[in-house]
Amino acid sequence: MSYDYFIDSRGERFIYFRRYYLPGENMSNKSQIPKVEIKEFYSDESPKHLILWVSRHPPIKVQIETLKRKLGSIRVLQVSGLIPSAEFVVELVKKFNAEYVVPVLPMSFIAKLVDLAKRNGFTVLYAEMEMVKQMNSEPKPNIDYDPAKEVFIKGYEGTYKVMRFKTFHVIKAVKLELEPW
Repeated sequence: MSYDYFIDSRGERFIYFRRYYLPGENMSNKSQIPKVEIKEFYSDESPKHLILWVSRHPPIKVQIETLKRKLGSIRVLQVSGLIPSAEFVVELVKKFNAEYVVPVLPMSFIAKLVDLAKRNGFTVLYAEMEMVKQMNSEPKPNIDYDPAKEVFIKGYEGTYKVMRFKTFHVIKAVKLELEPW
């Protein structure tokens, strides 16, 4: 497994990509390689804590305010794109010396990340959201929802859900309990 990156002209953006080589395949065209974008979303003047926000959606104002209230001065790097593995996130944690990861990823991915966090000394946080409204048309900011506290997601069959941030939780474990069927 090989990861490369480059920094944009402003020095603000890191683009990571994983190289996939199949026998006899030439991957010289980097546009075919899945990319992960890392950009600084927020930073205090002298941040004491670094948070990786692993989601295609950036944090909203109330989430940043909550992190600042809990941790003090912070820097938030948003990681978006096709995340290849939980191990890749751990590599980023080490590279940027992050203390916290807020993943918006499939549950099986989060379970692996929590396991790796225990062995690698970082904390995984869960951003709890609650549905406050469901609509049949796209919600309008400051009319149908408050963008500082809420987001909307597109549901099935043309519906939209307005979700409000509640709080953060530390994820200690993800457990799947099964029984024969």
